[in-house]
Amino acid sequence: MKTACKKQKIVSHFVGLSGVGGVQSNFIEYMNNIKLHPSKYKHKVYTIGSVDSCYRLDIDVLDIKKVSNLYKLALDIISKGVIVHFYNNLSSLKVAFFLFFLPVNKLIVHERGTIWNQKFVGLIASYIVSWKAHIILSNSFATKTMLIKKVHISEKKIQVLHNGINTLPNQKCNTDCQESDSTFYIGFIGRLDSPKGVHILIDAMKHLKSKNIKLIIAGDGALKKILKINSSKLPNVKFIGRVKTPYIFMSKINLLVVPSIREPLGNVCLEAGLCKVPVLAANIDGLPEIIEDKFSGELIDATDQAIVNLAGGALPLPKFVVNPDTQKLYQPRQINPAILAKRILGLSQKPDKLRYYANNLHNKVVKYFNINRYRTELHKIYSDMFF
Repeated sequence: MKTACKKQKIVSHFVGLSGVGGVQSNFIEYMNNIKLHPSKYKHKVYTIGSVDSCYRLDIDVLDIKKVSNLYKLALDIISKGVIVHFYNNLSSLKVAFFLFFLPVNKLIVHERGTIWNQKFVGLIASYIVSWKAHIILSNSFATKTMLIKKVHISEKKIQVLHNGINTLPNQKCNTDCQESDSTFYIGFIGRLDSPKGVHILIDAMKHLKSKNIKLIIAGDGALKKILKINSSKLPNVKFIGRVKTPYIFMSKINLLVVPSIREPLGNVCLEAGLCKVPVLAANIDGLPEIIEDKFSGELIDATDQAIVNLAGGALPLPKFVVNPDTQKLYQPRQINPAILAKRILGLSQKPDKLRYYANNLHNKVVKYFNINRYRTELHKIYSDMFF
């Protein structure tokens, strides 16, 4: 008697791959991880537009700008045998319009931070997309709070899935090659845009001109020109542009500073932790979900009015951010540059404390924020949707 073959379960991912950020790096690391841990799922990848040259995938990426690929995605969305996983599309009016006319079956919408800056039209889209979705994944408890209190999505429909990174020894971390001279190197890596608070860090460096402390800024973005102008008279500030991998950058600094005004989670803190680089960060949104103050790093409360030069098409600041202590929404604020400078100087004189923070953060990243835990939790969600 012949046994019936089990039909292979398909997961279709729709993710933007033209930019560089936490969403993309987390997705690529997940796709690389499943090659090492084969599962019962067959994966398809859809995107819109080009794929950045820094991303490498072993499977074809289907651009929905091609009508035939858009049609394939629509068929997957209405199929009972396919899970469709959207990344950061909760507030997209085009996605809402597309889904509205389809009999959606197994849809996951993975929110990673776009909801912070959405205006009224984006909120309408969020209502439609969340109504169509089977489950909303959030990358942090801060994001979950924002979804509940700003978009009024039912808490029962939201599940927190923290990011994971590849923690295998073959990462390009080299904790022994940090600058060996007497200079204390602090670093920033990320988009040079308003939510990241790079201007605050540059202002802090004005208080440290007489100290043997230098700032290395890695990244590109809308505010690059104005930030360079603001720091033109500071010999202790250096811009190096976009880097291919954050791990090589981490090996060149003694302290990572994350002065964000808005930060749903803070993937860069995970990368720093993997490389045993201590972190000094703003106490806002999801950052405390990674950095435990005085244990795996230090946090600074945001107490000043947030003032950002929005030249060059920079993102406007969101109307609200999340208070990590009360989980309430409040108007965004920024950390004080003088206080930031004082904390940087203090930490530069305490190498034992920095090692303590770095080791604790490293252990937390390896034990919890690893890609294997992320994959296991995500596949459990997939499995539950098929049954």
